[in-house]
Amino acid sequence: MNVAEINPYIRYARYMALNENSCFKQVVPLDARLFYTVKGQGKIKVKETEYEMTPHALLIIHAGVPYCIETPDSSVEYMVLNFDYTQNAIRHNLPVAPVPVQSFKRDMLLDVHTFADSEDLSEVLYIKEIETLQKKLSAILDEHIHKILYYENKTGHMLAQCIFESLRFLKMGDDGIRRSPVSHILSYIHANYPTNLTNAAIGERFGYHPNYISFVIKRMTGMSLRQYLIHVRLMHAADLLETGALSITEIAEQCGFCDISYFSKCFKKHFGTNPSEYRSRS
Repeated sequence: MNVAEINPYIRYARYMALNENSCFKQVVPLDARLFYTVKGQGKIKVKETEYEMTPHALLIIHAGVPYCIETPDSSVEYMVLNFDYTQNAIRHNLPVAPVPVQSFKRDMLLDVHTFADSEDLSEVLYIKEIETLQKKLSAILDEHIHKILYYENKTGHMLAQCIFESLRFLKMGDDGIRRSPVSHILSYIHANYPTNLTNAAIGERFGYHPNYISFVIKRMTGMSLRQYLIHVRLMHAADLLETGALSITEIAEQCGFCDISYFSKCFKKHFGTNPSEYRSRS
């Protein structure tokens, strides 16, 4: 499964308030678990690793991964979601309790996946502090508590956004895209996409080494400069094919493609059809 295929189904959402008298054993969840610390401080042990659950900490545990909520020294409150990454097991629409480790069998799992394109979504995703998720997760809980029409559909999309935001946070840090020079670099590419942009030319423009330009673009977009530049050019080309009166050759040249056959090849690979067919369908 790839990250782009995430389409969550939230089975249960609630607030969990614990104190020094709370007691838990190690269990295995049959669906995924999300814990987010609202206030206080606690710990959750996943397999042999202990995670500090300070305010705004996020912990996502995959189905089938043993965990234990540890007794806090004082009070702590979590927001907790039981969910699947897909809609495959929505027939199980009631809360499903975790099972003791000794009773667990693999075929008990409701919906388990591995992600081929994200190491961050392995068995555990942990972020020590991500304050921006609190309001979004709180809104999800409100929807589930009140059960307004279409709440299941709405909250699934809301959780997907939280997961994507968490993955972006792991790559970029809090508000990283605004603090990082990459925002200015990407804006520059969008403003100058028809020209012959290179890592060296962009590096000279912004005062960075070409290798750093290559690194930040790849890190933030998942694409090399060449791939990102082609993507931007093709998006503009598609817009001109839909709305403009220019010939295909003129559009190719205006979008930075000096070879019409290469433009057609790239366009078909990206959109599944050649430029003239795309125009005729618009």
